[in-house]
Amino acid sequence: MKFTTSSGQLAAEFNPFGNDYLSEILEAVAVAWSRMKPPKLREWEDDITFRLAGRLQNDPTFSELPYDIVPQYWLLDLNGQRLGRLDLRFKHRHSQRDYFAFESKRLHVSYPGGSISPEYAVYAGDAGMMAFIEGQYSKNLASAGMLGYVMDGNTTKAWDGLAVRIEERRDSLCLRATSKLAKSTLAQAVSKGLTGTHLGETLHDLKTHALRVFHMLLPAATSS
Repeated sequence: MKFTTSSGQLAAEFNPFGNDYLSEILEAVAVAWSRMKPPKLREWEDDITFRLAGRLQNDPTFSELPYDIVPQYWLLDLNGQRLGRLDLRFKHRHSQRDYFAFESKRLHVSYPGGSISPEYAVYAGDAGMMAFIEGQYSKNLASAGMLGYVMDGNTTKAWDGLAVRIEERRDSLCLRATSKLAKSTLAQAVSKGLTGTHLGETLHDLKTHALRVFHMLLPAATSS
């Protein structure tokens, strides 16, 4: 995609939320995940995200990515009040307009004693999808993303569980009447990722604008 004119200025038609731009980010994340050392069974969510960001920032494979990639990025208001912390923020270096952010959540989490928590409610809750729906993380932005670190590798089960949970919360999530968790039109972007990587999307009608949320489920282990 051509972002700039011969004068070095930002091309007028450049849209940081166009499909080419989004596909580039989604593919980079899926490939970076495939090149990472797999997360440990009980590795903390933030630690996993830092390692993913480190791979994106330092792996020669991604050296030409035109993004500043920052994990745990604080959003501030005019007075420095911390509004929230984006797990993974992508800002195109040629755009002064917007950013693309991921919120990440572990799924199928194993706890001492052998219990396993699916964590679907957390994923679709206040600290997950709702942070975008309520505008905290996505004010006036057209797109956002969720990363699901599926700790047991069973991304198919996680997909089904999230689909049910999202449907149960469709009113609070402001889902468009015709929308549900479905395979993304950009699913080809994650084809170079690990086997079992899923990419879906949902559409939300907010008070101020429409929001497109991508859902990337990443296998953290080989599913038995």
